[in-house]
Amino acid sequence: MALRGLTAPFGMYGGLMPAEERVTEDPDRLQALGAGDAADIEYEQFLKAKATQRAMFQAENKTIVAQCHDTELIEVGSGKQACVDGNQAAAHIAYALSDIAFIYPITPSSPMGEMVDEWAAQKLKNCYGQTLSVTEMQSEAGAAGALHGALKSGAFGTTFTASQGLLLMIPNMFKIAGELLPCVMHVAARALATQSLSIFGDHSDVMACRSTGWAMFASESVEMTQYHALIAHLVTMETRVPIQHFFDGFRTSHEVNKIKLLDYDTIKSMIDWETVKAHHESALNPRHPHMQGQSQGPDIFFQACEASNPAYDHLIECFERKAALVEEKTGHRFALYGYDGHPQAENIIVVMGSGAVTCSETAAYLMDKGEKVGVLKVRLFRPWCPQRFLAAMPASVKRVCVLDRTKEPGSQGEPLLTEVAATFHLMARHEIIVVGGRYGLGSKEFTPNMVVACYENLKRETPKLRFTVGINDDVTNMSLPVGDWLDVLPKGTTECMFYGLGSDGTVGANKSAVKLLALNTDLYTQAYFEYDAKKSGGVTISHLRFGPKPIKAPYNVRSADYIAIHKESYAQKYDITRNLKPGGVCVINCTWSKDELDSKLPATMKKTLADKKAKLFIIDATKIAVKAGLGKRINMIMQSVFFKLSGVMPLKEALDLLKGSIKKMYGKKGDKVVQMNIDGVDASIDGVIECEVKPEWAKCEGAGVGEKTASNWWEQQNPSQGFAKSIQEPCNNLDGNELPVSTFQPGGRMPLGTSQYEKRGIAIKVPRVDMDLCTQCNKCSLICPHAAVRPFLLTQQELSAAPAGVKDGSRPAIGGGALDSYQYRIQVAPQDCTGCELCVRICPADALKLQDTNKVIELEKDNWDYMLSLPDRGDEIDKTTVKGSQFQKPYLEFSGACEGCGETPHVKLMTQLFGERLVIANATGCSSIWGASNPSFPYTVNSKGEGPAWANSLFEDNAEFGLGMRRAFQQRRDFLTLQVQAALEDEKVPMTQKLRKLLTQWEMMRHEQQHDLLLPKGRSMYHQLLEKLEPLLTEERNNHPKLTALFDLRDMFGRISYWIVGGDGWAYDIGYGGLDHVIASEEHVKILVLDTEMYSNTGGQASKSTPAGAMAKFAESGKLTAKKDLCRMAMTYKNVYVASICVHVNPQQAVRAMLEADAYPGPSLIVAYSPCISQGFPMAESIQHCQLAVDSGYWPLFRYNPELASAGNNPFQLDSKKVKGDLYKLLSQENRFAAVMRRDPKHAEELDAKLKQAVMEKNKLLQVLGKEDLEGQFHKLVEGLSGDSASAGESITILYGSETGNAEEQAKNLLQDVRARGMKATVSALDDFDVEELPSQKTIVLVISTCGLGEFPQNSKRTWMALQSQDMPMTYLSDVKFAVFGLGDSTYAQFCYAAAAFDVRFGELGATRLLPRGVGDDRDADRYFTGWEAWLPELWTVLGAPLMPEVRTIPEPCYKIDVSPGDASKPPVADEEIVPPGAAKLTLLTNKLLTPESADYDRDIRHYEFKIKGTNVSYKTGDSLAVWPRNPVDKVQEVCKLLGFDAGQQLRVIPLEGARNWCPEELSVQQLFTHVLDVFGKPNKKFFETLSLFASDEKEKATLESIVANSEDGKQLYKELSNDFVHHADVFKRFPSARPPLEQLINMIPVLKPRSYSIASSPLMHPDMIQLCVVQVDWNVPSTKEFRIGEATGYLKKQKAGAQIMCAVRQSAIVLPKNTTDPVIMAGMGTGLAPWRAVTQERIAQKRAGQTVGPCMLFFGARYAKYEYLYREEFEKYVAEGVLTMHTAFSRDQARKIYVQHKIVEAGPSVSDMMLKQNGHFYVCGSARQVPEDIFAAMKQVIMTSQNCSELDAEAILSNLKMEGRYTVEAWS
Repeated sequence: MALRGLTAPFGMYGGLMPAEERVTEDPDRLQALGAGDAADIEYEQFLKAKATQRAMFQAENKTIVAQCHDTELIEVGSGKQACVDGNQAAAHIAYALSDIAFIYPITPSSPMGEMVDEWAAQKLKNCYGQTLSVTEMQSEAGAAGALHGALKSGAFGTTFTASQGLLLMIPNMFKIAGELLPCVMHVAARALATQSLSIFGDHSDVMACRSTGWAMFASESVEMTQYHALIAHLVTMETRVPIQHFFDGFRTSHEVNKIKLLDYDTIKSMIDWETVKAHHESALNPRHPHMQGQSQGPDIFFQACEASNPAYDHLIECFERKAALVEEKTGHRFALYGYDGHPQAENIIVVMGSGAVTCSETAAYLMDKGEKVGVLKVRLFRPWCPQRFLAAMPASVKRVCVLDRTKEPGSQGEPLLTEVAATFHLMARHEIIVVGGRYGLGSKEFTPNMVVACYENLKRETPKLRFTVGINDDVTNMSLPVGDWLDVLPKGTTECMFYGLGSDGTVGANKSAVKLLALNTDLYTQAYFEYDAKKSGGVTISHLRFGPKPIKAPYNVRSADYIAIHKESYAQKYDITRNLKPGGVCVINCTWSKDELDSKLPATMKKTLADKKAKLFIIDATKIAVKAGLGKRINMIMQSVFFKLSGVMPLKEALDLLKGSIKKMYGKKGDKVVQMNIDGVDASIDGVIECEVKPEWAKCEGAGVGEKTASNWWEQQNPSQGFAKSIQEPCNNLDGNELPVSTFQPGGRMPLGTSQYEKRGIAIKVPRVDMDLCTQCNKCSLICPHAAVRPFLLTQQELSAAPAGVKDGSRPAIGGGALDSYQYRIQVAPQDCTGCELCVRICPADALKLQDTNKVIELEKDNWDYMLSLPDRGDEIDKTTVKGSQFQKPYLEFSGACEGCGETPHVKLMTQLFGERLVIANATGCSSIWGASNPSFPYTVNSKGEGPAWANSLFEDNAEFGLGMRRAFQQRRDFLTLQVQAALEDEKVPMTQKLRKLLTQWEMMRHEQQHDLLLPKGRSMYHQLLEKLEPLLTEERNNHPKLTALFDLRDMFGRISYWIVGGDGWAYDIGYGGLDHVIASEEHVKILVLDTEMYSNTGGQASKSTPAGAMAKFAESGKLTAKKDLCRMAMTYKNVYVASICVHVNPQQAVRAMLEADAYPGPSLIVAYSPCISQGFPMAESIQHCQLAVDSGYWPLFRYNPELASAGNNPFQLDSKKVKGDLYKLLSQENRFAAVMRRDPKHAEELDAKLKQAVMEKNKLLQVLGKEDLEGQFHKLVEGLSGDSASAGESITILYGSETGNAEEQAKNLLQDVRARGMKATVSALDDFDVEELPSQKTIVLVISTCGLGEFPQNSKRTWMALQSQDMPMTYLSDVKFAVFGLGDSTYAQFCYAAAAFDVRFGELGATRLLPRGVGDDRDADRYFTGWEAWLPELWTVLGAPLMPEVRTIPEPCYKIDVSPGDASKPPVADEEIVPPGAAKLTLLTNKLLTPESADYDRDIRHYEFKIKGTNVSYKTGDSLAVWPRNPVDKVQEVCKLLGFDAGQQLRVIPLEGARNWCPEELSVQQLFTHVLDVFGKPNKKFFETLSLFASDEKEKATLESIVANSEDGKQLYKELSNDFVHHADVFKRFPSARPPLEQLINMIPVLKPRSYSIASSPLMHPDMIQLCVVQVDWNVPSTKEFRIGEATGYLKKQKAGAQIMCAVRQSAIVLPKNTTDPVIMAGMGTGLAPWRAVTQERIAQKRAGQTVGPCMLFFGARYAKYEYLYREEFEKYVAEGVLTMHTAFSRDQARKIYVQHKIVEAGPSVSDMMLKQNGHFYVCGSARQVPEDIFAAMKQVIMTSQNCSELDAEAILSNLKMEGRYTVEAWS
């Protein structure tokens, strides 16, 4: 049923969607918003009914297993060709020959662990006839420890690792080697993190292990990796020496190549089963026990170590035997030290790893040219065999170049060089010159021309003994010069390059293409893939080679036959065609037509294409993909194009194979995804267009790539030669390899904020905002993962200078306070947006719609650039609210995170709350990669240069790293305290009194160990002190050495907020030990865990955060164990602040949690639910998905604050109390759960049931912890069991709906007040209360807020939806009594709509209304407390409760005040600097009396003019001006004397919890009463109630209590006081024993309220000023006849020109017609003429400007024409200009009083004609006491007469005019 008499902007549901649509978005809505392409909603209907799916499986009696491609390869027969990468080759052997594997994810070795886990999940049998046992550990150290244990128990074990992970294993490696345990560790060798992290390959990690006792066996290629892995396993079985088998990370581990795969039968034939038996028998076993690992003393330890020598002495021979065996079985042999080259070579290179392949191919090329060169390839590094090394070398060698892929700073040489040099020395080969060089660090390219450079160095007369190659070292000049590119590939090799966009599927498609060609043709293949660090949307380059001969080229393509550009902006941004061969093919995916290419392609590209006579093709693959439902994934379309244009195999055959591969690749994702890809392939063939490469293009000159692209954008903004130009631009243009060493700063320090220069433009569509629909809630900004959607505030002057799009798309800011002075706009950064759709979906008013990116860039780019140039106004806005937090600068912007990332909104919010004082210790993981990948750094700074300081140590030690930071800060701050004390105590140190005071204040806070109190608006107290101290110390630092010392330590005055940030892999697993230690430390550190429930950075492996039943890598069958409850474990310490948050669901709770955590004086832990694409649902659905996660109890929201316990309160607060969603729906929508079901339904059912049980148990526990009163709950239960339901029924049920926490706070305060009056009560959020229980409640009190334009709070929406049921009878609540109080902001059109809606609906359902609805207006001076305190006594009355609590105590003060001596004439802050929130200082230009000063005239009416030119203030005709008065100094001094205060004393005021009133931090007592407190305002009953607590005289106390208790005497007294207009000061005089301290007075007395006056001028006529017409308010006190003047009018009257007045422009009810030709009729009495003067001026100015304007009719009434015909001459001029008609009524100028209403009736025909026939608008302005009613009656008479209708009909006509906005009343009380 619709609400009677109420209209909501979003219909009957108040902005809500029906319940079902809350989880799955309405497709029609998404389509209207340009959102919800098939790629984004492909999971929406995924497994709608899990039961149906299971029934299908049971009916078919089978299990569908989506077998991965890799499994098929393992099952191929002997001698079959396979296309694999190095990781797969190693994993294949490791699986075959191992019993057990302990794994942990680390790039680039993770795929090995993933593959063996996948094979084990599919029950693949190894050579022992078993499925490999695979266990994921919490860290590499854990994996090594478990491996050690497995080996001791007689199993053959293995592990896979790299880099820092390998180093964590070193302690156990020493143990395993010392105990001679057979083992092979497969290492994808990778760089170690030094000055920065590098995930790419070199030998730093393996070389750090060379002393562990493990043999070190290197592989050079994918093929060799398979055979060496096999040899290693066979050798370790026999010798029991553990072996480290390594190959180059990425270069070999991820290179795809065609090899012959060994089958298991062949492998089994090589196993020495006796060695297997011997190992089994050596296991620890109580039947034949032994001891190992004991402690030894110096007497025997040495000897015991040497006892293992024989094992190593015969190790090399064993390697050779096993290599010979492998050769016998397979035909492949690789020497331990292999030589390639001329038999009489004089110059040779010694090298290890994939670089050896490049050297060999280059040496062969040079030999063909007649050079005598060679390459000695080292495969066995440990043990080192000098004899075999020399035997492999030609006797003719004179010079040797040793190349190492690692760096050992400070050493004489790198490891391989020292081994080779030592060999020549020990073998007396001193004649040979040995030089050493470094190459390829961090996967730096090592190419044939670099090999040539090494040989050229050897030829020199004096070769460089130590050098680098591949870089330009212009600092130490160690680098070798490198010549032109050298092609050493076999003839017939085809080379291809594909430039893709991360996450568009290009890399996966190319892997598939390579495998198709390898397995279905005779061609040899090779593939390698380059990635940048973006998690999604970065550049990927695929390097593919095909040829008739084996391809041995471990370096990237530099001369391509085929280049595909998968994103059109790349063609403009990068010089891609420089790598194209003459006659090559170039394909561009673009939206351009053939005719547009001339204008779109850069000159350099056109010239290159023409010069090389290339073939050019275009295709709009994105359009085809979207049409096919693939979104932006164009991989299969472009792969089809490749097969069509390359001709590598017949097209039909290729397409058939391609479609088959699609089914295998996407089988896990469901049939729908498979079919969409197949449709895309079919549609792509006809979409290719061949384009002419025009001959005239060869003449193109001028700017090349980047001429109009994002990479040059920074030059317009930052002309300095800084980081952006010297490093970022070359790297972004793919030229980073060319940067010299001198470009970089030692130590790895980098600047912040470089991501702003990238302008990637990767989205297909980006949003634009319709500001007419915008509710200004700022939710779009909050949810944006990349800070590409932001709210901005503009002054009128800034708006005037803005681009047209900003001018047209800005609206007055709503929300009150400081916002009143600004215009508001939501602005999208079109080139930085990733198109994730989250902002579009979260918008409650559908104000954001997606449009084509190029179109939006054209429309919005200049707007964005202009908005960024505006000042940051965050300091003016309260950051403790969701809306306010989004006006703060995001110090995290434009990161490389995935579209829709769930991590970045949480971190971005953290930076908005603390960014200018934030230090982050970031664990390695997703957040470190999107947060700090060169050259794009998304953390940024403000205009002062302040911003988050960010650092990363390692993955495992982040908690300890952050703790060290904090402890060091504490130590340095303690030192600063000593220096401050020394300076203050030393009388010889000259300093100003102001500096001394601030230092004393700081020292006192430190002495008291105060934690960081938050000032109003969420600012840090310490940070504010720092901002005040710094300029003083700067000025006085040279006065004394001790002040100089303080200046040098100035950074330590602020309180830095230390946050330890990382993912769940770090927090739950590898770093948990450190995290646990840190939270037990009592240290003031904050931990933010971004919980994606998997290792999202390394590919989605399971962590201890992964829930039971979910499939993840390393848990391919579904995780068996439950998710670790990190929060509950932390709470057991009882000293840790703990919160579980999700910003997608409850952002206000997230804001609160972060603020509370930061202020908490101890360790804090916040775990944030961060949805991730790896969970298996589209990120565009994150908001609805997270809501379901919370509603179902899967992710409860709560806070645990130990500080609350100290006050006797429950420290635990459950913020999502009621489990009301379906866990089943949540699981069915995530592919990680659904995939397990598809594979094994029965197993999935068991796991899901296990998860559901765990969720239920957890929520039951949290429900218990969250009870407000456990004892009360128990008694309630007992009463119910005993049958005494009456007492339970008498309880008052308090319900609340709260978005920001205000309504919740008031409801909980009401609970305490009810109980204090001896009554029972319970409190609950609306949605946590069962709707079915509502009819059984006797009394319900509802406290509810309204959000934005009439939206319901989040925790009330379900209840409201339920109450809308058509089936609910009208007697449903007939036994219920109810009262409603609403909180809102009257600047919004739908003020308190939610309260009104519930109030009406409860009544419609039969409930009895106890009293009229109460409303609290946030615009009142005392905010919503004003209405609350007026409504509360009425509530007590109707409830039959005493007005006074049974137990009354003085409340805790809400302010902390430090008092120091002072002089009232020298206050700590100037009077004009005390500015109320929302006010602006305006200069008074004119104060002119309009009425005569005479004894026979009694009114003072004045004309005021205020200067607004040069300020932020602007106004519209019809607005009002709010003026803040100040109390008279003389009267204030009397009050101070009366209360016993020294007016000159200086105060420092710190607001505490519960503080209501704003107050400057520093001011004098006198200023407190003149500028802040409304001491001459009317007191409310709450004031009397609180004052009674301070009355020491019992009679006075009783009198005050009688007022509150509403006794007969009290009523009479209160009536007398009201009649006398008593103010607070009068009350203090009357009750001299009641003297509250200042701490209490600030909360007892409201702040001075602004008084609003209608503006009497038009901005068209007076753009630089605001004019007012104001009558002085005065009266005589009835009981004393004392003459008094109104606060505001009396204040204004005394001000002289030049005075600074605190003002703010406010909107009024007056809105002029949009059509200037519509007639305007105005009625005004006295100074009610003011707005009509403004309206008339508006029409006059428009007419003078040449516009056509409609007629104006003004009815003006006053007492005397002689005195009160205000602005008479001006109005007569307007009449003469033909715009205005005047009708005046001066009541006292004749015997019979004539009023305005009489004049309206007289002019009735004209009035009626204008209103009913000409679309006129009628306005009334005057006193609210009688004027509106009198005018309405007159208008009713006019209508009745002109329309000849009844009174009811006339009222209906006037009501319709009001609804249309054509009858407006602006009245004052």
